[in-house]
Amino acid sequence: MKNKGIRFVLALLTLVIGAALEDLLPKGLYVGFPVLLAASVYFATGASIVQAVVFALVAGAAEDSLSSLPFLTSVSFFLLTVTLIHMTEMPYVIAPLVYPVYQIWLCMWVTDLSGSIFSRVLASIPIG
Repeated sequence: MKNKGIRFVLALLTLVIGAALEDLLPKGLYVGFPVLLAASVYFATGASIVQAVVFALVAGAAEDSLSSLPFLTSVSFFLLTVTLIHMTEMPYVIAPLVYPVYQIWLCMWVTDLSGSIFSRVLASIPIG
């Protein structure tokens, strides 16, 4: 029971601090640091599938609200990422590719993003 409580508090602190960091950290070429996405990938590797899915739901909702994205844009990508990591069990192969693919995902679903797709993907490769 003690371990579950500590994991819950850690997840809650990660969500709050990660959302604050995503909002406050500077952006280069319209691309910021993917703190919540990286936290979702981290929790997908160490937690059960239920805990990882719940964390991805909340982190994706926070990302959507911070970035003013359409409903379930980030949530759907975060859930796909978490399930893909659990199905393949290769997080070290998938993790570096997640953020550039997320930029492509955003350009597919959101028509009025700032910056072009090429500059967003180019800037997201070293950040991811």
